[in-house]
Amino acid sequence: MIISKTPLRISFCGGGSDIPSFYSKHGGCVLSTTINKYIYISSVHSFNPQITQLKYSMVESVTDIDEIKHPVFREMLRRYGLSGFEMSSISDIPAGTGLGSSSTFTVGLSNILHAHMGETMSKEALAKEACEMEIDVLEEPIGKQDQYAAAYGGLNFIEFNRDGTVQVERIKVDTESKRILDNRLMMVYLGGVRSASEILRKQSSNTKSGKAEDNQKRMCDLARELRHSLESGDMDSMGECLDKGWKLKRTLSEGITNPQIDEMYERITDLGATGGKLLGAGGNGFMLFYARENAREEILRKTKDLRWMPFRFESSGSQIIYNNEE
Repeated sequence: MIISKTPLRISFCGGGSDIPSFYSKHGGCVLSTTINKYIYISSVHSFNPQITQLKYSMVESVTDIDEIKHPVFREMLRRYGLSGFEMSSISDIPAGTGLGSSSTFTVGLSNILHAHMGETMSKEALAKEACEMEIDVLEEPIGKQDQYAAAYGGLNFIEFNRDGTVQVERIKVDTESKRILDNRLMMVYLGGVRSASEILRKQSSNTKSGKAEDNQKRMCDLARELRHSLESGDMDSMGECLDKGWKLKRTLSEGITNPQIDEMYERITDLGATGGKLLGAGGNGFMLFYARENAREEILRKTKDLRWMPFRFESSGSQIIYNNEE
């Protein structure tokens, strides 16, 4: 048996600039971190080597890889000519809630398949393969930030160059600064799940127009400003940057926000959060907030009707945590 463990991510600033229609013209950048919520994939050789069985939100049992309905499972197994496995995927958080689960799954699957082939992949190789699979093979209208976040792990500034290359730089903050961020960042579940593809498809089209493109550039500038502030020890700049970024993001495409989201934002900021944003492409899922010092407990006390999800930063990225085939 082999088991991979790959973290989900939260993106603070710059999201959307990792889409090819934008970074190929202007370059892009995001500031994000992975958190201690994971997707686990386990894999063992089937007792009957003619059968490949997959367990995720569905169960599939096939004798021909081409019959697999799950597109990432099908294309990754096809790429390497692998079959005859029982593979299961378990996630700490539902898919479609804005934490990059689709790409996290793809990175974890890539890691485990290479482990079956006796190969240890670099973080760069894992991220690149996941991008190729989702963007080039499956033609999903998505960007590259989630794959790189999941593969590398940690609090990072990620740049997307015009030529398609990607650079990942760790944000240099001390232990106390990370503790402040862990304590003051709060995540609430709005309910529901959604596919990011349609929102991102509209966003990609819109960023080719003047206003949306200019706002996306400003979001990249915010990511650079936030990096400088955090590395200078100014953790409270997080709230202001989240607020500015959210106001810009909601202009990029229809469907990013709705009255429920707007009401939630106003409610939590009135209680002491200095800024926040919806995570992921938009429409539903999780919202992230940064609370002023001593405001966290007040917010929790007055919002007992809401589902808050505790989390911490993590820094390991995708890992093989068990392998008895070595």
